[in-house]
Formats: sequence, structure tokens, C-alpha cells
Amino acid sequence: MNSKFKKIDATVRDLNHSTDAHFKWLINILRFVASRDVLLPDLTCDDAHNFCDFGHWLNTQLQDDIAGRNYLLDIKDKHIHVHKMCRELIKAIEHDECNNAPFDDFETALLAFTASVSRYKAHLLQLRTSYDALTGLPLRRILDESYDSMNKALGDEGLYLLLLDVDHFKKINDNYGHLIGDAVLRSLALNLENNIRRAESVYRYGGEEFIILLQAHSDREATEAAERLRRVIETSETVSGGHRVKITFSSGLTRVHRGETLREVLERADVALYKGKQSGRNCTILINKSLDCINVSY
Repeated sequence: MNSKFKKIDATVRDLNHSTDAHFKWLINILRFVASRDVLLPDLTCDDAHNFCDFGHWLNTQLQDDIAGRNYLLDIKDKHIHVHKMCRELIKAIEHDECNNAPFDDFETALLAFTASVSRYKAHLLQLRTSYDALTGLPLRRILDESYDSMNKALGDEGLYLLLLDVDHFKKINDNYGHLIGDAVLRSLALNLENNIRRAESVYRYGGEEFIILLQAHSDREATEAAERLRRVIETSETVSGGHRVKITFSSGLTRVHRGETLREVLERADVALYKGKQSGRNCTILINKSLDCINVSY
């Protein structure tokens, strides 16, 4: 299983464990209500939300999950309020002020907290489905969601989109079977991820097509990066089921200009990719906004 899946699954598992611990914390409240022989400093101090198991998990997760920070901050607010309403309830019980108001306030706070946790879980599960189960790469959905912000953030270092397609992939499936074909795609995804820079991204576009967002100051720098990737894949092989399979890919490369939609960029890159397939495959075709194409492979 891909590391992204493992991380998301671990987050959900830890969240469930911490939530269970919070329910155990509720049991202590019930014990106090029943017998009042339970020590309650971890329930009654003003910063009790930092001492419970859930609070420890939440503070750590806020540092680790930048993308989910808004969800986590909402949970934090609701979590603090639950503890505050708990203190008010305990005070009411200690002073024999057993009217319904503190119980109702605690119930409302607890339900709001639970709903906030559920929203974060839904976010995590949606995020998990945004990654390809076969290769572990992010799918087109994530690119759609992040493209506008990346486009607006374009600075001196330009952004280039590389659309690539595995050459004659159908023959691999026909000759070796779909399991070998899947192994080839997994190997390709891993090689691509291992040979781009940290700030760059690889996406599975569909089938045997992939998208890479490259950062480069010029067409020359971008084509050098694209060609380096092409040669890495050309000289690699996938070993699976007793077979050694080598592949190549054809690609269309184009610069992303400020204000362009993702559709515009993809359509241009697709024109270049088609030219590459027509000109013998295993090549990189650079295309500009005027749709002028240059075969940069050498």
C-alpha cells in the first residue's frame, strides 16, 4: 500500500483511538455523578483539554496536517468548549444545582464536538479516494483543486505541464497480461516520483497517461528535465512474474501562463503528445501558446 494511504489510515486509526479515550473520560464524569469519590483535577482545571488523550493527539495533528488545519482548528474550538461545559456541569453537581441547563449545555457542546470530528473524518476519507489505488499517485481531482492556487502563485520560476503516455501499453497487456501491466504502471509511477524535485508533482491522469508539473525558469530547463525523465524510464525495466519489461513514453510539454485554465493547458499539451505519437514515439514535444511544436528529444 502506498505511503499516502498508510498515513491517512494511521490518522483515522489514531483519531478513533483518541475519540474512544474521550468516551472513557465521560465515564469518569458519570462515576463522579454517582459516587463523588473520583479525583477530578484533569477534568476541572482550566486547560484540561490539553491533558486528555484527545488533546494530546489534536495538538500533534495540528502540527502534522497542514492541509486539514481548518478542520482541526474547528475541532479544537469544540473540544475546548466541551471541557468548559464539563467544568460547569461538575460545579453545578458539587453545589447541588441540579437543574437541566448545565446538562443541556454539555450535551449541545458534546454533539457539536462529535459533528466536528465527523467532518474531519469525512475529509480524510475523501482525500483517500483522491489517490489512485494502483499507483498511489494523486488523481486529476487533486490537480483540479490545487491548480488555480498554483497558477496565481507563479513567480520567476515558471510552471510547466508534462502530459505523458506509455508507448504501446496495450501490447504489454496483450503479451503479458493485466497483472504485469499493473506492475509496469506502479513501477513507472515510483520512478517518476523518485526523479522529480520535492516541489514538483506527479498525477495519474487516467489509463496509462500521467501528468507532471515541473518547475523551470525557461523552456530549455523544462525540456532538459522532461528529457531526463524520459531517459530514466527508457533505461529502466520492470521485473514481475518472471518477466522483464521495458517501456518508453511520449510526452507533450507546455508552459503554464498566468490566468490560463487547466483545460487550456491540457488541450495544448495533448496536441503536442499527439504529435509525439505521430513522429515515432519515445520523445518529448514542446508546444507554445501559438501551437508551434518542437521535438526536443536527442
